[in-house]
Amino acid sequence: MIDMQLFHDVILVLAVLVGLTAALSVVMMIAPSVSRPARPSRPPQGGLRRDLPRPPQPEPEPELQLEAEEDRELVLV
Repeated sequence: MIDMQLFHDVILVLAVLVGLTAALSVVMMIAPSVSRPARPSRPPQGGLRRDLPRPPQPEPEPELQLEAEEDRELVLV
């Protein structure tokens, strides 16, 4: 049988881990609102975002050319 003191210690360690995880999550959610905004005269430290290449445009369909009657092949049905 599991020793009760060991069982309580394991439960305590798990509770502490859950508490630390919750505290870390709260700090990470609050950090953006507390941090000072970047200066507008300077771009962010990561640099400027380059324009992404535009997706290729579909090629225009060629004009349909009607075949002259003499160019058509006669098909027997």
